Amino acid sequence: MARNLAQLYPDFTAELEEVRNTIGENGIDSDTLRRIIEKHSANSDYNKRLYGRYLGIEGCVPIHNREPHFKDENDPINNKLANDFFGEIVDFKTGYFAGKPVMYGYSKTEEAENSEKATKIITDFVVNNNMHSCDMEITKIASVYGYAGRLFYIDVNGNVRVKPLQGFETIILTTDDISEPEYAVRYFCNLDISGNEVWTAEVYDDTYYYTYKGQKNSMAFVEKKPHLFDFCPLQGIANNSEMIGDAEKVLSLIDDYDKVLSDNSNETESFAHAYMVFENAYINDDDEFQRMKKTGAIFIPPTGTTSASVRFLTKDVNDAFTEHHLERLEDNIYRFSQTPNLADETFSSASGVSLKFKLHGLETKCGMFEAKMRSAATYMWKVVSSAWQKRNIYVDPLQVIMEFTRNFPLDMLSEAQTVQMLINAGLPKEIAYSQLSFVDDVDYVMQMIEEEKEQDGFNEIDISEMSGGNGNS
Repeated sequence: MARNLAQLYPDFTAELEEVRNTIGENGIDSDTLRRIIEKHSANSDYNKRLYGRYLGIEGCVPIHNREPHFKDENDPINNKLANDFFGEIVDFKTGYFAGKPVMYGYSKTEEAENSEKATKIITDFVVNNNMHSCDMEITKIASVYGYAGRLFYIDVNGNVRVKPLQGFETIILTTDDISEPEYAVRYFCNLDISGNEVWTAEVYDDTYYYTYKGQKNSMAFVEKKPHLFDFCPLQGIANNSEMIGDAEKVLSLIDDYDKVLSDNSNETESFAHAYMVFENAYINDDDEFQRMKKTGAIFIPPTGTTSASVRFLTKDVNDAFTEHHLERLEDNIYRFSQTPNLADETFSSASGVSLKFKLHGLETKCGMFEAKMRSAATYMWKVVSSAWQKRNIYVDPLQVIMEFTRNFPLDMLSEAQTVQMLINAGLPKEIAYSQLSFVDDVDYVMQMIEEEKEQDGFNEIDISEMSGGNGNS
C-alpha cells in the first residue's frame, strides 16, 4: 500500500516552538514528549513496515498475507512467491553509491590552519568509526524508507564516536533541513527480564541529553547528562527532500508481479498437465489402471452400439500473455525506480560513455542523496570539531573535504589516456591523477612517485660510482 499524507515526515514547527519555551532542568515535560512521539508514529510505523519488507519478514511483504481463492477446500493451494525487487533496488544503489569509501581529508589552502594535526585527527576519526561501514548503513536505511539518523557521542576513552540510527526511532526538531537539528529525540523499546516492554526516550539539545523511561505514551524523566558537544549531536540524513524511499513508487508493480507469479504457481500445482478422458466407456478396476500405466495398452469392453474412445484433455494456457505481462511489469519496476536491469542484453553490451548514459537515472538519484550527505557532513564536522577544540585541537569544519567515488566498472585504458591528455594540456599531475577512479588517495600516490624518483636517483649514483671505481682500477 502506498504512503498517505499522514505517513510522510510530519511538520514539528509547533512542537519546536513549545520545546524552546518550556525546556528546563528536567528537559521537556512528559506530555510534550508524548505528543511529539504520537505525531511521529504514523511515519514511524510505515517506515518499520518498509524495513520489514526489506528484511523479508512475514507480514511485511504483502504477498505473504494472501489468502487462498477457495478457503472452504481442505488444505487449499496458496503459493506465496515474493520476488525481492525491493531489496535489489536498495542494495544496487547502496553498492553503487557507497561501495567505495568516501574519502575524507583536510584542505591545504592558506585558510586551513594546522593542516597536519587536523589531517591526523580526521584520519583517526574515520578509521576508529569505520566510516565506510557507517556511510553504507546510512545509505541503505535512507534508501529503504527515506531518512536515517546519526548520533555522535564520547566513548569511555574520550574518543568521538558516531553511530547510525534507524529513522523510525529518530525525530529531528528543526525549522531547516533535518541534517541541522535544534533539538532531537530518539525513542526505542527494550524488554526487561520478565519480557515486559520498557520504552526509553533521549532528548538532545546543544548541551545536554535528557533520559526518560516508562510506557510509550507515558514516560517519566530519569536523568540529565552533558554530551560534551556545542551542538545537538543527533542529526537526520534525508534520502531526498520528500524523505521517501527509492522503491516506494513501484510497490504496486512489485506486488502485482508477486500475485501473477503466485497464481501461475497455484495453477501448475493444482491441475495436472493432462487428464485421460473415456468416452462411452467405464472402467472401474484399479488393477486395470495399473496395467495401463505399465504397458501403455488399454482394454475397453464393449458398451453397446455406441463407439468408445479414449483421449487426453490438456489445458490451453496462454503463456505468451502471462510472459508479456511479467516482462512489462519488470521493465516498469526498473524504469520507474531508476535502477539498471543487469539482465538486459543491451545493458551488458554497453561500455564507456554509453554505459554511463544507461546509468543516468541512477546517477541522478545518487546525486540528490550525495547533496544531502554533504550537507549532513558539514554539520557533522561542526559537531565533532567542537569536542576536539576542548582538547586544544582546532579543525575548521569548512575546510574538511569529501570525495565521493561511484562503484563503477573500471575502464582503465580510457582513464589512462584521459590523464595523459590532461598532463599534456598543462594541468598539474595531482589534478590529473585524481581523475583515475581506482586512485583513492592522490596525496599518497604523489608521495610514492617522489620516493621512487629519489630511489632512482640513488641507484644512478651507485652505478656511476661503481663504474668510476672499475675504471680507476
